[in-house]
Amino acid sequence: MSLTPTEVHDNPQRPGVQAQVYSPDQLISDARSLVTQPVLLASGDLKRGTVLGQQTENPVQVVSGAGNTGDGVIGSITLGPAIKTGGYQLVATAITKFNVISPAGDVLGVATVGTPFVHAEITLTITAGGVAFKVADSFTLNVFDAVGTYVECVRTANDGSQFPLAILVDDADATSGPVTAGAYLSGEFNAARLIYGATWSLPALVSAMRPYGLFAKSSISAASPSNNSAP
Repeated sequence: MSLTPTEVHDNPQRPGVQAQVYSPDQLISDARSLVTQPVLLASGDLKRGTVLGQQTENPVQVVSGAGNTGDGVIGSITLGPAIKTGGYQLVATAITKFNVISPAGDVLGVATVGTPFVHAEITLTITAGGVAFKVADSFTLNVFDAVGTYVECVRTANDGSQFPLAILVDDADATSGPVTAGAYLSGEFNAARLIYGATWSLPALVSAMRPYGLFAKSSISAASPSNNSAP
C-alpha cells in the first residue's frame, strides 16, 4: 500500500491581514478604584454589568412530581433552626393531606392544603390550584448548603442575594451548573450600563449599592464616543 506524504515547510502560514475594532462599553466610570475577585456564579446566563447578590442562606428548590394530577403549588417556605440539607418529600395521602418527610426519612407531620405546616426544620404552605390533588401526588423540596454563591440580585429575595454586593465583569453562563466568574467588588460605574431586574428602580439600586463600595454615576449618554470634528 502506498501513502501520499503531506509536505510540511518551515513557514506553513499564509500571509494575511486582520483588523480588530475595540468598542468600549463605558461600564467603568473610574478604573483607578476597581477591586475584582473571582466568585462562584450559581445560576443564570448573565451579561457583563449584571448586579449580583450573594446567597448566604440555604437556597431551596421546589420540584413538582412528574406524574402529578393536581396543579397546586408550595409557597411561604421558611427554613427553621433544625433544617437539614437534602430533599424533603411531600407525598399526598389524600386530596388535601401530604406527609412531610425529611432528608433523613423521618415523617415530620402532615401538611393540610391551605394551612401552614410548621416544624422546627421547615415551614411551608401548600396551595390548591384549579385541579385537585390525588393520592401519590408529590413534591420535592431540595435544600442546598449556603456556600456563598452569587446570583443576579433581586430586591425581593430572602436568601441574602437581595443585597447588591458585586457587578459581573464578563458574560458568564451558569445555566448548566455553577461556574467561576470575575466580579467587581468596589468601584465607580456608569449607571446607564448596569443590568438589573424589574424589582429595582435605579435610585433604589444606587442607594443600596453605596454601603458596599459600589458607586453608580448617571451620565448624559451611554453612547460610544465619536470623534470631535471641530477645527
